[in-house]
This record gives sequence, structure tokens and C-alpha cells, in this order.
Amino acid sequence: MAYADSETTESDSDNPPVFYTVHNAKSDSGQPEEHVHGLDDYIQMGKYVLLVCLAAELLILPQVSSMFYMMYAGAAPRVVSCDNTVFDPLLEGKEICFEIDKIGNCSHPKFKYQFKSVNVEYNYFCDTSKQVKNSISVQMFGVLAGSIVFGQVSDSFGRKVAVQIASFGMIVGWLLVCQSRNLFHFTVTRTITGFFTGGSVSVINVFIMENIPKKHRMWINMAITWSPNMPIYAWFAWLAQDWKTLAYINAAVCIPAIIFFQFFIYESPRWLVNKGKISEAVQVLQRQLKMSNHEDLIEEDFEDNLRLEHAKTMQKNTRNIKFSYNHLFVTPRLALTTIVLAYSYWSTSIINYGVLFNMEKLSGSIYWNSVYTGVMRYVCNLSFGYADLKFQCIGRKFIHTSGLVIVLLSLSVVVMSYALHLNHEMKETIRICILLASSMTSQIYIADGIVGNELFPTPVRTIGYSFLQLWNRLGVVCSPFIFYLADYWLALPFCCMLFFSLIDTFSFELCLPETKGRHLVEHMPPRDQWCFGGGVKGEIIEEDEEVGEELRPLEA
Repeated sequence: MAYADSETTESDSDNPPVFYTVHNAKSDSGQPEEHVHGLDDYIQMGKYVLLVCLAAELLILPQVSSMFYMMYAGAAPRVVSCDNTVFDPLLEGKEICFEIDKIGNCSHPKFKYQFKSVNVEYNYFCDTSKQVKNSISVQMFGVLAGSIVFGQVSDSFGRKVAVQIASFGMIVGWLLVCQSRNLFHFTVTRTITGFFTGGSVSVINVFIMENIPKKHRMWINMAITWSPNMPIYAWFAWLAQDWKTLAYINAAVCIPAIIFFQFFIYESPRWLVNKGKISEAVQVLQRQLKMSNHEDLIEEDFEDNLRLEHAKTMQKNTRNIKFSYNHLFVTPRLALTTIVLAYSYWSTSIINYGVLFNMEKLSGSIYWNSVYTGVMRYVCNLSFGYADLKFQCIGRKFIHTSGLVIVLLSLSVVVMSYALHLNHEMKETIRICILLASSMTSQIYIADGIVGNELFPTPVRTIGYSFLQLWNRLGVVCSPFIFYLADYWLALPFCCMLFFSLIDTFSFELCLPETKGRHLVEHMPPRDQWCFGGGVKGEIIEEDEEVGEELRPLEA
């Protein structure tokens, strides 16, 4: 019988392939019985998984600190008066800027602000505040570059090493930010920090997915996420009150992760097996299983199972290939998965960061708005995480689409309020709807990340996730610009968000399979299915048959 491929035919797409080895053991009756043990079967819930979750939290807080920093450090102040002109407090910030344009020169503006941002420090307001928003886009190019580079670093040198390098680089970056003397220096140092932040984000999600049981992937990703850290970071910002002090706090929160990873976290067994480091993989899995009280899974042929898994990987991935972003498009199915998920990340980031980087424009406290957003996100995350665990019908696609439906409804209310000129009367309703739309992006991100990790084969999983993060960061780069459209009509940014969300909804529903309960895909598709880079078809098939004969007795 031919071994299972990472891609399935149309007839068996609902029953994903399982990569396993069959061991002949004897039952009480003396008859051999089969024990199915794939690499997924050795990843069991226990103490080590809890340590992985804690390590993830220690990394996520610095990531949130970096990605949401400009929500406070780039907050535009409200102009209370300009020279001898005092503005109506009921006017929106953009409307005040329109009035300033009519006046002409504003040489002595008086600001009102909740946080002393770089805008206040260097006197950027109204049209000139766009320079700070442009700075955010430049900073995000650093995050984008980090996502690309660390995807390769992680696959070459290991998940643990990549995480530690990224965390140390973030500390150095934040200390440089504190020394900034103008917006240019600030932008350069923030870009350096962003580079290592992008690296941290691209690696940690893959590391978590490779170290938690498949049954618990969704709820753990829902529970250990950015959302509960938003109120914590709002508290940090409230304590700091200015951008320099907050940068020092950000540097400090990176330290615990480096220490914890060094002393309590092992390298990913999947990465070790994929690289042929079987002895190390055996040691790591034995420690994990003993720590989690699952020593019964450590059998005599434990190491042989891992060697066979590596043999399958090498045969499937075709020896000596150095995988790159090109390999995300070698088959139509893999290419479609990559494109749909990349677009979903891009459009979601437009909504999420477009709102966050313009949070000061909403009514109410910038700190409380952040807290409310984090709480709403976390409540939804926990609710859907529980539903995913308890109800088989609640899958990845349901969670993704339900979040987008709420986004669409919320943004529709905002657009209608501006279209009917009710934005002043409905300012609290607009505030709630915008915060709700931003909150729903959390579960969309999580669903995208899990589906990507469950559909990308192990050899390109980190590369695939870093590619998605690239498009995620491109969305962040574009997000400040979308609110420039408010110069033409205040509701136009939200109209664009509506359009992007509609495309995301239909493409995800129609083009991707449900992945709940599937084993992670361990191997690349057979090379004779590749659209390019597959070599000579006849030679490949012959080689596949030879290796298949060797593996067949162990695969029932």
C-alpha cells in the first residue's frame, strides 16, 4: 500500500492522512496488535505543554509592547486653540484640522493630550502629524524584514535559537529608541526594534503549534494570545505617561523570556527530526513525556519511529533541497492556500492597525479604549476556544467567518452614521462599533495562523508562516494611509475596510478546507505533482517506488 501524501485526493479530503508507524506487539491472547504512533502522538498534554504556554506568554507581552507602542507614542494631540482662536470642544479632531486649514498659519498651538507622544515632543499636529504616521509605515518595514529573515533563521538553526536572538535584539533596539533626539532617529531605532519583533512573531507561533497536542491547538491559541496583554500594556502606558519611559519598560519586559527559554524550554522535536538530529529529538521527547507523566509512550523502538519519520521526510522532501518561499507555490493547492491566507492577514491588519494607530481619534480615554478592546477580544477568544473544544461542528472556518460577519455589521453602522450626518449624535455608538470591529480581528488572526500551520508541510511551515507575516506587516504598513482617505470623506476609510472584509469572507469560505482535528502535514507533496522545480518526472517516480517498498511493511 502506498504511503500517505501530504495532499489528499478529492474522495478522501475529509479524512486527512495520518503519518504513523505500526509496531507489532503481543496482546494477552498472543496475537500481535497494532500501535499507531506518529510524531503527533508523542505530543501530549501535561506539564511541559504548560511550560510552553508560559514561554509563549513571556514572548507575547514584548511583541504586544512593540506592535502597540505607536498607539501611544504616535498619538496625535488634540488642538484646543490656535493663536487667538479657541475651537469648539464638540468638533472631531479632523474637523478642527479643517478649521486650522481655513485660518492658515498656526504658530502657537495649544495641545490637549492623554499621553506625551513624539507628536507632542516634536510639535507634529494635523497635516504634519502625517509624518509620524508615515514613520509608523517605515517602522513596519522592519517588522516585515524580520519576519522574512527569521523564517529562514528558524528553519536553519532552530526555533529556540531564533527566539532568543530576536528577544535580545529587541532589548538593544528599545535602548536605542530611548536615545532618539528627533523623528528621524526615532524612526530608525524603531525600525531596528521592529526587525527583531517580526522575527519573534514569525517563530513563536510555529514553535507553539509544534509543541502542543492537535486537540488543544485552538483553545490554547485562543487563551495564550495578544488580547489579554492589551490591558496590561495600557497599564504600562498609563504608568509611563511619555514615550521614553514606556520604551524603557518595553526593554525590561523582554528579559524574562530569554531566561525562561534558556533554562526551561527545549528545541522543537519536529525541527530536530526534520534536520536528522534523531538522538537529540529522542532526548527531548523523553524529557517531555516524563515531565508530563506519559512514559508509557517511550518504547523500545521509540528511536526507530523517529528515524523512520525522518526517512519519510527526506524521501518526500527530496534530499538536499533547501526550501524557500518558492516552495509555497509548487502545487496549485499549496499556492491557493498561501494566497488566500496572505490576503486574509493583509486585510485584517488594515482594519486592526488602522483603528489602533488612530485610537486617539475615538471619544473617551485612549487607555480605557485599549482595555475595552483587549477584554472584548479575550472574551470572544475564550468563548470560541471553549466551543472549539466541546463542539465538533465549531471549526476553524466558523470562527474565522463569524468574526468577519461582526466586522461587516459594525463597519456598516459606522458608514451609515456618517452617510446620514449623525456622527456627532452617535459618537458613542461609533466608538463601540469601531472597537468591536477591531476586537474581532483577534480571532481572525488566530484562525488564519492555525489553518496555515495545519496546512503548510513541516519543511516549509516556518517559511510559510513568515510569508503570511510578511503580508500581515504589509497590511500594517498600509494601515496608517487608509485613514488619509478621511480627507475626502470621513467614512471612506471604513468603506474600504468593508470591501476588503467581504473578499476575505468569501475567499476563505470557498477556497480552504476545514482543518479541525487534522494531523499536521509532515511532508511536502510528491515532486511529480510540483508545477516547477520537480526534476525529471520519471526518475522521481522510480525513486519514490524504491523508498516506498522499504517503508511499506511498517505502514499497514
